[in-house]
Formats: sequence, C-alpha cells, structure tokens
Amino acid sequence: MATSAERKALNEGKFRDANEQIEQAAVEIVGVKDGRFIPFLCECPRVGCVEVVSLLLEEYEQVRSDGRQGLAVLGHEDPTIETVVRRTDRFVMTEKFGPAGEVHADNDDRGNG
Repeated sequence: MATSAERKALNEGKFRDANEQIEQAAVEIVGVKDGRFIPFLCECPRVGCVEVVSLLLEEYEQVRSDGRQGLAVLGHEDPTIETVVRRTDRFVMTEKFGPAGEVHADNDDRGNG
C-alpha cells in the first residue's frame, strides 16, 4: 500500500505525463525556440486542481531535466513532499524528496531519475 507521499507523487506523475504530450504538440506546432508561452497543467498534488501554468519550452525542459522535479502554480507547492528549487512570477519548480522523490523519479518516462 502506498504512503500519502507516494500517492501524491503518483498523482503529480499523471499531470507530468499529460504535460509531456502538451510539450510534444507544442514543438510540432510552434517549434522549440519560438519564444511563446505554452500552457502546461499544474502538477501539484491538490485534488481537483486544473490550473494552468505558462512556461517557455526551454523552461519546461529545465523542469524535466531531473525526474524528481515538477512544476506548479505559485502557492501550490507541498512542503511535506517537495522543496522549491526555483520560483518565478509565473510558476514554481519543485523537487520531491524521500519516498515521493523516489516514486516520482522511478515513474519518469525520460529516465532522468
């Protein structure tokens, strides 16, 4: 049975998977270095959150460079499972730790764990 932290990480992983599809479509439509903001889904563990975060594709790639990292709307970070590693006026980049970090990294399709 998964712990609360592990369940939160699995939930965030579902939104990360959706964001990977958004990124692929954005690259096909606008290209990698277009300079436009792309709407990504908040990857926070809050049940029912459907907020959107605007990032450049380069910023999204920075988030995805480590399997323990994720992105969230400002104020949606969860200090019980993650620390903020970068904060902008549009989003926070977080890094999971402990069991949540392990689960998040293990479920990273890019293998950046």
